[in-house]
Amino acid sequence: MAAWGGVRGLRACAALMAGCAAAPAFAALPTAESVQSAYDAARIANADRHELDLVIEDAKCSAMKAGGYACQIDFVRRTAPEKRLYFDVITLDERDGQWVLLSGLCVKKSR
Repeated sequence: MAAWGGVRGLRACAALMAGCAAAPAFAALPTAESVQSAYDAARIANADRHELDLVIEDAKCSAMKAGGYACQIDFVRRTAPEKRLYFDVITLDERDGQWVLLSGLCVKKSR
């Protein structure tokens, strides 16, 4: 129980209901900031597939049994005057201390 932060940690695991028993005690769920940094790195690596102006507003993530995390995210586009809220489901994982976008947020069509 101490590894998950006591009762509060158990409540968080119960709320997620996705592989908490298998998740290591040191693993933290990705946040909106985590997703933004993974998206920014993916955009730099492959600008042809990613728009330049996405801002991640919120991320609701859970651990996947096979490893990594699945997240429902809300985002806006900086250049959109109406600030319309979009959502997507993405997967990401932590590798070498960095969050890596595995799928999702590919908003440009491949040529």
